[in-house]
Amino acid sequence: MIFSQDKIRVLHLISGDLWAGAESQAYTQLKYLQSQVNLHVVLLNDGELANRLRLLNIPVTLLPENSLGTLSILKKLTELIRQFKPAIIHTHRQKENILGALANVMAFPLFGGRAKSLRTTHGAPEFRPNLKQKLQIRLDNFVGKYLQQAVISVSEDLAKKLTHHFPPSHIHVIHNGVDGDALRSAAITADFKTVKPEAKHLGIVGRLEPVKRIDIFIRAAAILLKQQSSLPPMEFHVIGDGRLRAEMQELATSLDIKQAIHFHGHRRDMASCIRSLDAVVMCSDHEGTPMVALEALALGTAVIAHDVGGLHELLVDQPEYLVQDHAPEAYAAKILTCLCEQLSTPFLPQRYKAEVNAAAVVALYQELLSAH
Repeated sequence: MIFSQDKIRVLHLISGDLWAGAESQAYTQLKYLQSQVNLHVVLLNDGELANRLRLLNIPVTLLPENSLGTLSILKKLTELIRQFKPAIIHTHRQKENILGALANVMAFPLFGGRAKSLRTTHGAPEFRPNLKQKLQIRLDNFVGKYLQQAVISVSEDLAKKLTHHFPPSHIHVIHNGVDGDALRSAAITADFKTVKPEAKHLGIVGRLEPVKRIDIFIRAAAILLKQQSSLPPMEFHVIGDGRLRAEMQELATSLDIKQAIHFHGHRRDMASCIRSLDAVVMCSDHEGTPMVALEALALGTAVIAHDVGGLHELLVDQPEYLVQDHAPEAYAAKILTCLCEQLSTPFLPQRYKAEVNAAAVVALYQELLSAH
């Protein structure tokens, strides 16, 4: 690979173990950074992110964590940093933060040639950590405070939480960005809309994990379906996969709504699915800035969301779509309002566009390199 001599060399370190919000955002950001900096991406897992980056001809080095031990990854990463000589090392998630920061120090222990190091924090922890995880969190906080020079937060709410762990001067809010043109060009009518075009289609999109509160969505669906005789026909869709899938399917069966709620698992035609929904419902206990919400607004699909975290910031100018009471009844009522009343047309604020995100990231790189 031939690199431009007048562009910043940037190494990104990402897990890439699954395709979720953080991976989607990383892909979009790298796509827009590609023309502005010299990129090299290190992934700890092969998969969809790796395949998509290769299609963009972005250099990818795979250090598979399922076959290499942590020390072996650290050694190989250190060697790669010495060879590539990045000016910036940009890491994502705890393990990558730790590996990237330590490898940077090991590659150039006397400071000369050492890269500036920063991280993106995509969201708050989703679970109560065990002892091993607590130790990893402490090490992650240490390297973020002493071995990295900046922390990107994807929302103002998350930035406030991060001040408990990092100096406020380290924290920079750069909202996630979405590629609206690419989404619109990929979106066609999904199969479920074709089968029942007369129905209103409501969906929840994401990992089937506790923090996403799929149970609230299913219970809200049950409330609405009990009123079906006085409402337009409705179909409900759970799009995504995770460890709660069987439990959520059992819940739908116990509520006697399994005929109207469809579990799709992971879909590759996500843009078409979102475009074909009348509304995306987000019942998460907390969120950073979820890519699904950005993608929905970019496609003109309403987002009915818990008024929390980055969702509040995203919908601050469309507050009629926010839900204050985190209960099935409140979501059911908001869905009814959305379907039966003429609310404002959903739109994506300018600050959440991919080109704005990439420009802000490059500006931060330049700021770090100009600092003494």
